[in-house]
Amino acid sequence: MNGFKYYKRYIEKLISQEPVVITIERLVKTPDGYGGYTTSPLTVTATVRIYNKNFTRGVAKESGEVIGFMAGNIDKILASSDADILSGDTFESGGKSYRVMEVNNYFDICKQVDLEVLAVD
Repeated sequence: MNGFKYYKRYIEKLISQEPVVITIERLVKTPDGYGGYTTSPLTVTATVRIYNKNFTRGVAKESGEVIGFMAGNIDKILASSDADILSGDTFESGGKSYRVMEVNNYFDICKQVDLEVLAVD
């Protein structure tokens, strides 16, 4: 685990170059003891870095022959490993509304999060 300290510091440095504080409003379900549940709001804040990633993917037939390419871009988050971000969370930042699509935890060094843009102001 000591070798990961370098990488954690590196991630912290990347986040501190363009930090964005996001406030996530999450509904938490708790059992009510009678077979149902109650929902209560929970507010979570995290300091992250939001960036845009371009990608290109090959589209292949079942035989493996590449028949075309698909290109696009996606907004992503780079966060520390202790950031409380879950799939399905929503938040607003920079005039856009986002939903968390997928959270990838890399060896407890950092989290990379794929975002879906819901609305642009």
